[in-house]
Amino acid sequence: MNLVQSKPGEAKPAVREVGVRRAEPVRGAAGVQLVDDRMIAFVRLVLALAALIIIYIDPTEPDKNVALTYLALVLYSLFSAVAYALTLRRAPRHPRRLTHWVDVACYLVLVSLSSGTSSVFFFFFFFAIIIASFRFGFHEGMEVTLASAALFTLIGFATSPGGARFELDRFLLRPVYLVALGYMMAYWGGNEIKLRQQSELLRGVIRLSNPRFDVGYTIGSMLERLRAFYDADDCLMVLTDPRDNVCRIFRLRRGETAESAQAEVVPPALARQLLSLPDDCAMIHRGKSRLRSLLDSGYYSVDAESGGECTGASDAPGDALAAKLGADSFVSVPLHYRGKTIGRLYMSARRGVFEGADIGYLMQVGEQMMPVIHNIRLLERLASNAAEQERQRLARDIHDSVIQPYIGLQYKLAAIRNKLAAGADVADDVERTFQTTVEEIAGLRGFVRGLKDGEGRQDDFVSAVERFAAQFAQNYDLDVKVESKGDFRVNDRLAADLIRIVHEGLSNVRKHTSATVCKITLERDDSSLLVSVENDDPRADDSARAPFTPRSIAERAEELGGHVAVGRSSDGRTRVRVEIPL
Repeated sequence: MNLVQSKPGEAKPAVREVGVRRAEPVRGAAGVQLVDDRMIAFVRLVLALAALIIIYIDPTEPDKNVALTYLALVLYSLFSAVAYALTLRRAPRHPRRLTHWVDVACYLVLVSLSSGTSSVFFFFFFFAIIIASFRFGFHEGMEVTLASAALFTLIGFATSPGGARFELDRFLLRPVYLVALGYMMAYWGGNEIKLRQQSELLRGVIRLSNPRFDVGYTIGSMLERLRAFYDADDCLMVLTDPRDNVCRIFRLRRGETAESAQAEVVPPALARQLLSLPDDCAMIHRGKSRLRSLLDSGYYSVDAESGGECTGASDAPGDALAAKLGADSFVSVPLHYRGKTIGRLYMSARRGVFEGADIGYLMQVGEQMMPVIHNIRLLERLASNAAEQERQRLARDIHDSVIQPYIGLQYKLAAIRNKLAAGADVADDVERTFQTTVEEIAGLRGFVRGLKDGEGRQDDFVSAVERFAAQFAQNYDLDVKVESKGDFRVNDRLAADLIRIVHEGLSNVRKHTSATVCKITLERDDSSLLVSVENDDPRADDSARAPFTPRSIAERAEELGGHVAVGRSSDGRTRVRVEIPL
């Protein structure tokens, strides 16, 4: 079964073809094309007026129909003046494709009125060929060349003087001369337009890097541009994801939009077939006809690194891939990123569309596409990870800023309940607990404001830590000391994270130790910030206790690029040391 099949009754794409072989030239700024039109129209007018003046000064030619020749030159000069005036007015419907055919018709009239194949107006045909070639490409230039040569031969022979005055050498050489030079002009003009279009396509691929769109849409837009550029039937991009080693395919057929090219997981057997060509081998499979089978092997392969013929390449995989793609011919190039082959690009079309030079260009397109795709994929991953990290941060913030204070209130209320059961006076305890709730509510309001407006400002981080330590010591009967070494000014976001680290450290001392004294040390040097929480836990010499690393503090430190170290001294002190690089 073919991998790509056309849909029954599928509508033709309602887009203007931009292929090299039938396309209008790609324009940059509007003013650039207007300047070209104006220059061409001006040169045409100069040639017409110069011919009229020269014939008037030296009327050796034409040697017959002099009055009609002057009339024809006057009319051609008027036509040139009107065409030039249209370019000055920037007429939007200027008949650009028609003008060079009008030039050819005028030159044929001038040839017929003068000396036929020996006419001096023969050289005017090259002007029309140059215009057609550099405006509309190779095919238009060759059409004008062949039409000019054929009509010049017929009309020149019919109107040339007979007898001894007939110059056979000019009759034979001038059409050949016209075809040979016309072919060169058409070839150069077609290449100029093709290079301009290729440059525009490369710029368009780079501009597709928009983080608002997902990877599928970005790849679909690229495939859509490539398909339209070559007037291909189908475009396929096969990519291997190094994260899960899964092969995915993005496919765009004629008439489909960029949204249609969404990732599809490729079965392993099909993935092996699509990636069966050597990693650095690019191939054009031309398809085999009876005539072609006598002339060549039906395929053209190039080594992407050396530029020579692929060693060991044959058309056997090409035939199988052509059958799978359902195409007469196709081109396939490897896709590289950071020195590794991560997939292949396929384009299928009718015979004769792809040429050997297209391989090098498609390799360049692939080099531009892969960083764009990688950046979009990276942005998607970062956005997903950022959302996950934000959820984890909120969970830690709620644990440290909301749950921990309520646990403290729970302990206080339990103590008050026990005193009431014993008949003791609890008025002072209730008052202290009430003040604690007022302070915690204010803290919760500050936490909510931080979520709405960003982290709250910390004008003096050390003072903020001292206030928090004093409040904690009052609430839990723990002697907390704060010592600062160096200038510990930090930005708002970092200050908020460090405050929560200190909060979690003190909470761990209260919950997991029987310490009565705790010391917070804040240090800063040229390369890092150091926050230490030290306590005098008398149970620290218990060898049966397993080492303990606070998970919440470790997670916050890792988010800031730092690390946590837990150590115990011989005198029974435990220290949690957090180092954050600057």
